[in-house]
Amino acid sequence: MQSRKVRLAKEELERIIELCDSIEKSGIDPFSVNIKELLQKLRSILEGSDNLDVIVLDAETLYKISLVIALQHRWLKERASNLFIDAQIVSAKVLAADNKSLAQALARSWRPIVNGEQLTRRMIIEGMEYFLSLPPRGGKAEERNLTSNLTYEEASISYELLQDELLEQRVKELHLELLNEKLGEKGVNYWGFIAKEGEEKKLERAYVLSFLISEGFADLRREPITGELWIIPYREKIERRTPASVAVTIKRGE
Repeated sequence: MQSRKVRLAKEELERIIELCDSIEKSGIDPFSVNIKELLQKLRSILEGSDNLDVIVLDAETLYKISLVIALQHRWLKERASNLFIDAQIVSAKVLAADNKSLAQALARSWRPIVNGEQLTRRMIIEGMEYFLSLPPRGGKAEERNLTSNLTYEEASISYELLQDELLEQRVKELHLELLNEKLGEKGVNYWGFIAKEGEEKKLERAYVLSFLISEGFADLRREPITGELWIIPYREKIERRTPASVAVTIKRGE
């Protein structure tokens, strides 16, 4: 009976030693083991046995547990030091890093809160050049050079209108014209207003009008039942709390 008790005590102590060795060699979190529980087992074994081999093995086990405690102390120290980064160290690392490393660090840490895209005048020009270079349906392609004699008349918008100064002037002119229009009960009819100068100027006027509306000098409202569009002009610029977009399709002959 005594020999069996000694054997079980030795096996328990050896398991604790193996556990401590595995933590030390593998580098896993030393806090994954319950030190208090191990010490309680160690004490109960020591108090219940007076065998010399068990006492020696118990002392060795206590030493292994102390190594795990030392690992816990070092682990805490390293984690605490990582919480504080000296400004000079950061500056030195930035100066020593190459452009690729800095770009990667920015990409990993960058959290944009907003993303905005808009159609630019250059994009409109490129789109116009592309569509004008396409062959007509059912016929052969005609060579057309946008930068020579071709203007925006074929697309109902003059190419020069895309220049900032002229566009700003046309917006002001259209705003004044809109203010002088006779307002109906619901405003100025959209289709009638853009077709006022004829078919060739319809798309140009719609294009300039879109800038006028975007700037807050006019509003565009759609009748929910009939689908009719009405322009509401303003003498002064207004700020919209809830801006919205209205898609309008313009075709020749309409």
